[in-house]
Amino acid sequence: MVGYCKPWYQSCCLILYGCLICGIFGGCAWFQTRPQQEISMEERPYVAVLPIGIEVEITKLSYVKSVEEDLSPEDEAQQLADALQQIRTDAQRLLQSRLAAGQRFRFAPDEQVAAAVTTLELTPGVVPTTDQLAYLRAQLGADLVIVGNILDYGKIRWQYWVPGLVVSMLTETLIVGAATGFNPAFMAATAGSELLTDVPFWWGGAYIGGWAFRPVRVEASAIDPLDGAVVWDETEAAVYLWSRLKEVPEGERKKKEVQLGLNLKKAMEDIGDSLIDAGLTISALRIRRLPAAGLSGSLRPLPLGVTVPRG
Repeated sequence: MVGYCKPWYQSCCLILYGCLICGIFGGCAWFQTRPQQEISMEERPYVAVLPIGIEVEITKLSYVKSVEEDLSPEDEAQQLADALQQIRTDAQRLLQSRLAAGQRFRFAPDEQVAAAVTTLELTPGVVPTTDQLAYLRAQLGADLVIVGNILDYGKIRWQYWVPGLVVSMLTETLIVGAATGFNPAFMAATAGSELLTDVPFWWGGAYIGGWAFRPVRVEASAIDPLDGAVVWDETEAAVYLWSRLKEVPEGERKKKEVQLGLNLKKAMEDIGDSLIDAGLTISALRIRRLPAAGLSGSLRPLPLGVTVPRG
C-alpha cells in the first residue's frame, strides 16, 4: 500500500512545497514608483534605527557568498563573521535610507545610536527592555525605536519545512491506517518509513529552495519607548529578482552575494514603505498615549477643542 501511494503522494508533496515557497517568498518582486506626501518637520517622529539581527543560523560562508577557493577553518570563520556583519550594516543602512526618502521621519545620528547600543549592550534584533527603552528615549530623544531581524537569507529556516514534513507523515499514515483498519503495527511501520524517506525529501527541498530562489525574509517593529508598545510591525520577503539582476554586469550576476544583496535591498525597501504608510506622526503618537478606558493604544481622534501639550 505504501509503495502504491508513494509516487502520486510525492508529486503532491512537490506541489505543496512549491506552493509553500511561493506563499512564503512569492509576490514580492514587483516594483513601482510610490508617490510620497511630505509632512512638516514638527510632525516627524525622531527615530532610532537599532542594528539589524539575523535569526537564521548561517554556519558556512558558501550560504551567503560564492566561494571559489578552499579556506582554512579559521579564515572561513573570520570571513563569515565579516560577511554577516556587512549584511547587518547594509540592512540597517537600506532601511534608514528608504525611510529618509519618504520624508516622514527624523533620525538620531548613527554615532549616538551606536554609542547607546554599546552602553546598553543591546543584541541586534532583540527588543530592548523597558529600562533600555527609557534610556534610548532620554539619551537620543527617540519617539520611535526600530528593531529588525533577517529571518531568512539564502537559507530557509527549519520552521518552514518541518510543518510540511509533519503533515506529510500524518497524511500517509492515516491513509494506510484507513486501509488496514487502523492496525497499530502497520501505522507504526508507515510512520517509521515516512520518517526515513521524507526527512531527506523535505530538507533537500528546503536546501534547493534556498539555492534556487535566494530568499531574503525580513521583519521589523516600531516601538514607542514611552510605554514599550509595538505600534507597527511588518514582515517582507524577496526572491530571485530577474528585472534588477539584468541591471548588474553579466560577470557579477551569478554571484550569490550579488543576488542576495538585491533581494535584501528589495525586502528592506518594502519594510520602509510599510512603515512610511503607517502614518506614525507626532500627533498620532500623542493620541495613542492618551489614557482611554479599554482603548489603550488606539489611534482614535481627539474630541473637538481638545489639545495635547508637547512632550
